Amino acid sequence: MMNRPLYGIILWFFALSGPLYGQDTDTLGLDQVVVTGTRMARSAAQVSSSISVVDKNQIRESGQINVLQALVPHVPGLLLNDRSLLGFGVGPGSGGNISIRGISGTPNNRILVLIDGQPQFMGIFSHPIADAYHSSDIERVEVIRGAASVLYGSNAMGGAINLITDKGEKQGWSGNIGANLGSFGTQSYTGKLNYEKGKWQSLISVNRIKTKGYREDANDGFENNALFYKLNFQVKDEIRLAADFQLSDATYFHPGTLEGPLSDDRRDYLRGRVSLGLVNQGDKVSGAALFYHNFGEHQFKSGFESTDTNQGFNIYQNLQLIPGQTITVGVDHSRFGGRAVNETLPPPAAVGLDVSHRINQTDIYLQMQQTLWEKAHVNLGVREINNSQFGKSTIPGFGLTYALSEKNLLKMSSSKAFRSPSVVDLYLFPPANEELNPETMWNHEMGLTHVMTGHQLEMELVVYYTKGDNLIQLDPSTAPPSNRNIGAFRNRGLETQVRYNPSKKFHLVFNYNFLDVSDNVLFAPKHHLNMQVTKKFGDFSIAPFVQQIFGLNNSPELEDNTIDYTLLNINLGYQLLEELKCYVLAKNLFDTVYQLENGYPMPGINVTAGINVEF
Repeated sequence: MMNRPLYGIILWFFALSGPLYGQDTDTLGLDQVVVTGTRMARSAAQVSSSISVVDKNQIRESGQINVLQALVPHVPGLLLNDRSLLGFGVGPGSGGNISIRGISGTPNNRILVLIDGQPQFMGIFSHPIADAYHSSDIERVEVIRGAASVLYGSNAMGGAINLITDKGEKQGWSGNIGANLGSFGTQSYTGKLNYEKGKWQSLISVNRIKTKGYREDANDGFENNALFYKLNFQVKDEIRLAADFQLSDATYFHPGTLEGPLSDDRRDYLRGRVSLGLVNQGDKVSGAALFYHNFGEHQFKSGFESTDTNQGFNIYQNLQLIPGQTITVGVDHSRFGGRAVNETLPPPAAVGLDVSHRINQTDIYLQMQQTLWEKAHVNLGVREINNSQFGKSTIPGFGLTYALSEKNLLKMSSSKAFRSPSVVDLYLFPPANEELNPETMWNHEMGLTHVMTGHQLEMELVVYYTKGDNLIQLDPSTAPPSNRNIGAFRNRGLETQVRYNPSKKFHLVFNYNFLDVSDNVLFAPKHHLNMQVTKKFGDFSIAPFVQQIFGLNNSPELEDNTIDYTLLNINLGYQLLEELKCYVLAKNLFDTVYQLENGYPMPGINVTAGINVEF
């Protein structure tokens, strides 16, 4: 049953809506051009995957330093374990878990994060490093909800999050600087400088964030210094050369549980990324050759230390040789792994340590998109995997979009996804098993989108059924217990989203996800509701956000330990000058006491105030 605070919030949201405006509307979903669903720019109405887009203005107006937090109001079924005021941390017991439609993993390796289409994950544990994704570096985010392995390979089981880096806005010098201070000694500083002249574009950004943490019983402080640099050169009208470099140096104190609080579990980690890309854009042939090298060094006070890399290339071409038909052919190669040590462990527990482990994987894929009768768009794809550890495997996918009318669009898709075993699954610690096969999953879904009132109102409804097999789990029946492909799951659900955008002064987004899971897993609530309104009154803006969760199990051991909670955040902004804006971001105004993971309390009321200057 809906609680009273939520009733009051909904009434307040509708009171903010005011009159219906009929001009100056922004682009809604079906009219948007996306690149993630098909490896080339296409209308979202032609992409059979369920896809959410968060643009630069929405990221900027969110006030969030980490871009993942800016996605939550706009992506149905996405739950983020933001168990900190600023950073998420790494290692056992840290936050930053990303769940889409109840699929996440421990560690978080069943959601793929990409930067400009290049996979980003730690070479040993194969999970993304959430603290490396700063809003200042990102222009746009496209999220595929559901299987995305045909185009993007391993780890894209629950979905893929493509972070598209900033490309600048105007010729000459431009940029911004910002600073904020908040509860619990929280502070952040950011600066970005962009220069464009002729065929050249150069961008650099720096971020520094720090907090003392909110736990009174433990130390949960966090500090991060980050640098991002990007260089673009337009060789010809149809050829562009791009290079970028990213570095993030963080320190995180793991606080432990309420039953076992910790005061000095320090974890230092340095993450970096270098990439080079050549992009070609012609009338009939387009594509890219992307080369990347990700690296990291981790040092924990507990004794664990590691160095890891994830490097490779993505080469693909889109061929439009026949009217209405696009064929995409691609080759992906990755080499990932690293070396870990922990001198505090006894020899029986130090399996695979102090040895460098590497895995090579080369995939080829083919996708065909065919337009039929101008109303239907058919997508057929297949990926052939060749992994140095488990051998070969095939991943197929099918999708269809059909315009039932000018206002109604039908989408259907059925696709397989997979996750290759990670270095830790295969080689490290006593459960290691070198005979593991990839985890696999089938995702089937059907959706209907309805657009009304001159594209001011858009409603989307999606039903989905997901079945996973060969999950890598610890088998206690073996002696000693070892990793084996014994797990399986079945998720089914319904998600809906309503976006109402009558003018530049008002925007509402509402999404809801119902999820029925066969197994007890973390970050998979039965009912998940988000609602956000942005309303402008002259130079003043207000953006309340409410999240309602029902039936969230916060412990894999306690099957009946479900929780419900309601959160209210408010973002207030005031445009003092054309170039100067101040804002206040208040979170958890109900001071809700809850735990996404059993034993780890979430922050109570916390407030941040800041300024941002653009030039």
